[in-house]
This record gives sequence, C-alpha cells and structure tokens, in this order.
Amino acid sequence: MKAVSRTPMRVAKTPRVHQTTEKQRRDTAEKAKDPVNVFCRVRPLQSDADLTSLRVKNSTTIALNPQDQLLQHHKQNGAQREIQYIFKHVFQSDATQQDVFASVAQPLVENLVRGRNSLLFTYGVTGSGKTYTMTGNLRHRGIMPRCLDVLFRTISDFQAKKFVFKPDKLNGFEILSEEDALLERQQEMNMRFAGSGRFAYRNKDSDPEIASQASVEPTPLLGLDEDNMYSVFVTYIEIYNNSVYDLLEDSGIQKTLQSKIIREDAQHHMFVHGVTEVEVKTVEDALDIFQMGQKKKRMGHTVLNAESSRSHSVFNIRLVQAPTDSQGENVVQDRHNITVSQLSLVDLAGSERSSRTKNTGVRLREAGNINNSLMTLRTCLEYLRENQQAASNGFAPKKIPYRDSKITHMFKNYFDGEGQVSMIVCINPRMEDYDENMQVMKFAEMTQEVQIARATPMKMDLGLTPGRRKANKLFKIAVNNLNELGIPEAKDLEVDVGLVYSLGPDFPTYQMDSPEAEVKIQELMHYLEQRIEKRKRLRGNLDIKCDNFRQMLMNLDRENLQLRTELASLKAVYKQERDRSSALEKKVRIHESSIDVLNNTLSKRDRQIEELTFKLNEKENLLTQKEHEKEKQKKKFSSKMAVESDKNKRELEIKLRQQREKLHERMRIKDEKLRLVSNILQSEDLPSMPRSQSSEDLLNDKDRGPFTARTESSVPATRTDIYATPRHGVAAANNRHRRSRSAGDKWLEHRAANPVPLGTIMQPFLKNRKSVTKLTDMKTLTEHGANKYCLVSQEADTDGDVETKLYKGNVIPTCGGGAQVVFNDVECLKQKSPVHSPTRKRPSNGTMSAMGVISALPSTVTSVQDVASRCNLGIEGHSSKKTKI
Repeated sequence: MKAVSRTPMRVAKTPRVHQTTEKQRRDTAEKAKDPVNVFCRVRPLQSDADLTSLRVKNSTTIALNPQDQLLQHHKQNGAQREIQYIFKHVFQSDATQQDVFASVAQPLVENLVRGRNSLLFTYGVTGSGKTYTMTGNLRHRGIMPRCLDVLFRTISDFQAKKFVFKPDKLNGFEILSEEDALLERQQEMNMRFAGSGRFAYRNKDSDPEIASQASVEPTPLLGLDEDNMYSVFVTYIEIYNNSVYDLLEDSGIQKTLQSKIIREDAQHHMFVHGVTEVEVKTVEDALDIFQMGQKKKRMGHTVLNAESSRSHSVFNIRLVQAPTDSQGENVVQDRHNITVSQLSLVDLAGSERSSRTKNTGVRLREAGNINNSLMTLRTCLEYLRENQQAASNGFAPKKIPYRDSKITHMFKNYFDGEGQVSMIVCINPRMEDYDENMQVMKFAEMTQEVQIARATPMKMDLGLTPGRRKANKLFKIAVNNLNELGIPEAKDLEVDVGLVYSLGPDFPTYQMDSPEAEVKIQELMHYLEQRIEKRKRLRGNLDIKCDNFRQMLMNLDRENLQLRTELASLKAVYKQERDRSSALEKKVRIHESSIDVLNNTLSKRDRQIEELTFKLNEKENLLTQKEHEKEKQKKKFSSKMAVESDKNKRELEIKLRQQREKLHERMRIKDEKLRLVSNILQSEDLPSMPRSQSSEDLLNDKDRGPFTARTESSVPATRTDIYATPRHGVAAANNRHRRSRSAGDKWLEHRAANPVPLGTIMQPFLKNRKSVTKLTDMKTLTEHGANKYCLVSQEADTDGDVETKLYKGNVIPTCGGGAQVVFNDVECLKQKSPVHSPTRKRPSNGTMSAMGVISALPSTVTSVQDVASRCNLGIEGHSSKKTKI
C-alpha cells in the first residue's frame, strides 16, 4: 500500500484594516497594559572604609540618605530625613547572577519562545556594574550567556537545519527548499576552510570573560510548541556618537566600520538596514559571535572606570519558528506562517559628569553624546507617561521625539506596545555618587509609571493535528521494530496525522452597543468567512479521503484475486523445483566427496614441491659458495703468478745487465791494453815509467762494488801523456776514520722536495739533522760538519703501496779537503693499503734489440741503479772549481 501524499491546509490571513490614528489610539487604550518592570541592583562596596549613601530596607524598597546628613551622623537628636524608592525587586550586594537572571531575564526568554518581543536594558552611572550584570566575568556568567543557554536547551531537539530560514535583508525571513539550504551549507563550509569572511573567527576559543568555567545546567522552559521548527539568529550593534554601527560586519581591508541607518519594514517595525544576522546552532557559536563583535566595541579609560563603555551596545536574539507539514518532518513552505520574536539586550553607557571624570577632547565629546541620548530616552518616557494621563482626561497627546536619538528611534515599537520592557537600575552605593544616584532614582521612579500595551502574538492555525511530529516519530520507531522482527507488512502501514476536523475556537464575545459596533461587525464577518472557507476545505478533504478509501478497497480486491491465482501456480512450480533441488543435492554430495580426495592429493603434491624446492635451494647455495671460493682462489693465484713473473723478470734483467757490464769492462780493459801496446810500439825511447795502475787495478776498481766511485771526469779515449804525467786515482781517505763521540752525530738528510707523508708505525728518528733537497756543491756536505748522511727514496711497489727506503752512510774526509760517503745501512719502510689492489704490471721503458742496443731496465731496477749512482759519490776539494757530483 502506497502512502497518500497530503497537502497541508493553509488558512488565509486576516487582511490588515488600515484605520485612522485616532482609532489606533483607542484600540491601544482598550488593550491590557503592563507597567515597565524596573529592578534595582546594588553594587558591593570596594572597601569597607567607604561610606554608603543608601540603605536597603526590604526586597522592594531603598532609602537614599542626603550627603550632608551622612557627614553629620554624630547628631543623635537631629531629625533624620531620607528618600525612599520602590522597585519591582531590589537585589542586594550579595545577590548572585543566577538570582538576577531568574527574576528578570527568564520571563523574557519564555516570552521569546511563545512568540513575544522583549526589551531589557541596564541603566546607571559609570562604574555601577551594568556590563557585569549583562555579560558577567570569568567565574560568574551574566544575563546574556544564561539567556542563550536556556534558549538552546529548550529548543535543542526541535531546531531546523541550517539555512532553512534565511534573512531577506528587510527585517523578515524566507524559507529555502532543502536543495537551496544544502547549497548554502556547502558554501559556508568552503568559506570556513578558506578562512575568509566572518567565518575566519571560528577558532573554537570563546572569550573566558563569557564562557565561564563554572557553567550551570539550566532546566528547559515549558510551553514549547513541539510541532514547530526553530532557528536562532543574533545581531550585535553599537550606537557611538549617535551613529549606528554593525559590530559583526566583515569590513575586510577597511578597518573602520560604516554607519547604518534605521528603517521601517512593511509591518511598521523599526530595524537597522543592512545589519549582519548570523544563524547560530549552539551556545558556543553565539558566544564566538559576541566575542568577535566585542573586539570592535569602543572602550575607553576614564578617571571613574578603567574600562568604560563609550557607546550603547545592543545584542539582539531573534527566534524564528514555523509549523511543520502534516507528517511533522519538513517546514511548511509558506513565509506567511513564520513567527519571529526578538529579545533585545541593551547595555547603556553610563551617564557621567565632566567635572568628575576630567574628560577632554574625544572623551568629552563621547560623554556629551551619551548624556544627550540618555536625556532623550528620559524625555520620551516622560512624554509617554504624560500622554497616558492626558488620554484619561481627554487632552491632546504630545508628539514623542523618538527620532532625536538613535536608541529611542530603534526601540520605538516596544514603547508603542510591541513587547514587554524591563530595566535594571545599577547603583553604586558610595557617598561620592550620591548626586548621580539621585538622578537615576528619579528616572527609575518615573519609568515605572509608564504603561506599555500588552502584545498578543497571532499564531496561524493550519488545522493540522497537534503532536503530529512526535506521533510520526513514534510510528517510524514502531515500523522499524516490526521490520526487525521479520514482519514485512509493516512497511505498508501509514499513520494518518492529517487535518483536524474542527471549525476553530468559539465565537468571540462582542457588545453591539459600543461606539465601534461597525468595526466589530466587520471583524465578525471576516471571522465567519474564515469558518466557511475552512468548512469547505474540510468537506473537500473528506470527499477526497472517501474516494481514496473506496479506490483502495477496489484495488485490494483485484490484488487478492491476482494473488490467489499466482499462489496456485507457484505451488506447482514449487513442487517441481523441490524435486529438482533434491536431485541436485545428491550430485553435489558426490562432487564434494571427489573434491575432498583431490584436495588431499593436491596437499601431498604441494608438500613434495616444497621439500624439493628446499633441497634445490640448498644445492644452489652450495654451488654459489664453491664458485665464489673458486673465483677467490683464481684471483689469489693470478696475483701470485704476476708477482713471481715480475720478480723473475727483474732478476733476469739484473743478471743480463751485470753480464753486459762485465763484457763491456773486459772489452775496455783489452782496448786499454791494446792502446798501451800501440803506444809502446810507436815510442822510440823507453824511459822508465811509474806504474800508475795496472789492469789488475782496474779490475779491482770494478770489484769494489757499486757503493764507491771516482770523482774525476771520465777517462779520455786516447792519452799520449800517460808516461809523462801520472794519473790521479781514487781520493785517498781513511776508512777507519772515527769522529769523537762526545761531539755527537750530525746528520745530513737528502730527500725530495715534496715527500709523501709516512704513515708507518716505525718512524725514522735522526737527531741533530739538517734536510736538503739538492746536493750540487761539496760545501753543502762539509761546511756543517755532518758525519752522517741519509738518502730518502720513495717509490711504489708491485701492489701499488708506498715504499720508503733510507740509505745511511758515514761522511769521511778525503786528503784533498773534500769528503766521501761510505754507505753501511739500508732501511725499508712500507705502508700497506687496507684495500687489496690487484697486481699491476709496470711496463718497461724499452726493449733490447738483437744488435746489442742496451735496453732500459724496469722502473724498479732503474730506480735502484739511480739511487746507487746518486749515493756512490766521493767529493774531493780542488782549488779549481771542477768538482762534480
């Protein structure tokens, strides 16, 4: 069974009857009136030594004592005179914030929920506790946060989704569809992520002066219409120097706020044009809004108050409510059914005298504007009281100067009967504030005499069932429970929460003998037309329901017949399918048994595969290890073979060189003998000649080894004067020469210009040494008195490591005044590389040809010969500077 859609019934609004000003005044006079509720709160004294100028007699009366009488309190017999003032309630200095809220603001929140407007403002001199009463501090919350807390706890379960109600910028609201509201919420989310606009303040860090840590748990209010949906909007404005500013305005780059103007809407209600109305869903959101506006509020320092408000601040809480449809789920899409109520919390700036505050310049101008606006408020209330007295006496009323000040112009409707007005008078009981307190008491006394017409909010009656929202909710819960229990018919059930068949309330009582009989007849005619229209609508709705019920019965009969036919055919099909399923079950059992066998075989094969795979991996690992060892051995033997081959090659080359030298020496000796014989044969006379050196001596010179050498120049190829001039031999020196040990050894170290630093553990140590890089003159060897010589040679071995050799010898003086070096020791220092480098073959400098060309030895042998040639020196001094090294 399908749910039948219903259209909620709309009752036409009663058209507005425009009457004359005199008729409106008479209607206002006939309405019930309530006086302005004036409360008084006494601030505690800051010091016990301060004198007080008032005394609280009871919960409604305050006695104010003159200042001169307080100074002459020692006179016991003098007449004691005092002035008494009566209030609706007097809060003494020990009264808590909760006491003030319960007596003053909670009834105003109840009016807000019921659709009535309310106005609450604090009045008093500067420093009397007005801001503390309105907003509170860290430990004690004020009236404003408590009002928000109670309101949200009352409507918490009945709030509409955000952006269902949207301000129309003309003090009204419009209802958006679900799709439009969803788009608005998505746009707000994007702006919040971007941190732009007024959404940048969403840091969830509320002002500690407002969001008190000692938060209370207020009880929700009663009398809420549960069939409505609610939304809360807040605005925050200030009146500074008689100009209106929006504290929630997104000024952007421009830091200064732009002033706003006050206009009148279609229902003749005053509002601030272009003010920012922000929809809030929790108390935290509202307090964040207030915190953002509080940062822009103008505060100043005066003599009487360190943080004095220099402007009037107005925090408006607007509650928008609209009825739901017949199912109680969505708001009725008709803006005429919207009810808007407003609670205005006004924190008036304190009145002050310039003679006490010592203000000058800007502060003096601010104080003048504050006093002028408060004076205009007092004048308007005084004129209202006089007009009420004149109306009873038949006199013409005075024109009330609402437009002289922005604060009175904004709240003109409240004083004309659009809501309840309450005032809290804050008193500082110090004796210094006696004159200011006297003026405040007079204003409060006059204000209590003003009567405000009681507003009767008009709520539209759509004829829908009361409690439909809760009934629909319970019905859905019951249907869900039936579905969970396995009853599929529950989804076809529906609940009828449609129209209520009632023609409305009883006829109102009228008196036909009154002067306004014609007006009453017109109102009665409109009332009867409404009832007739409602009767027609109800009758049409009943006919539609009857037709729907009749159609539903016919559909049920047809569906019943079809279901019976389908049931018979389904039974036959069911029997066939049951037999077929039995045969399939047998086949399934057979296949399952075969599958089990195959699974067992497969598991065995898998285990075998795993074992073989494990063995294969082990074999591969062993093979890999053997290959690594083989490669390692191959590299090792290759390096050894390279080293041995190099070694053998060097040894062979050395032997070959030695043999060649021997052959060359023998050839030279033979050539010398032949030359001598030739000279003897060519000579005519044979004088006796001294034997300078025989061939045996030459051979002995050769056999002396590589560590001695002659210092003379090479022997010329031909010598004709061999018998005339004797040849010089090796420089005569005493090999057994010893130097006195008491003098100590002096070393001459001969090394390269840029030696490689030694990194060996054993370092050479030569005490009393001198280092030279070149040895070109014998004076270098003799003038320092060195008796030890050390030649440092560095070269790379076959492995690429640095090898350092130190050739040491004694410096022995010769007969001719020179010196020669006799080497007696060689030290070898090697520095091994931590990383093994492969054996490298060093190429030879040349090849030996078959024609007897002498080839260059390898670099290692060549370097050894070079060192030997450099070390095998004998230095002999001569007068002619022909000595060579």
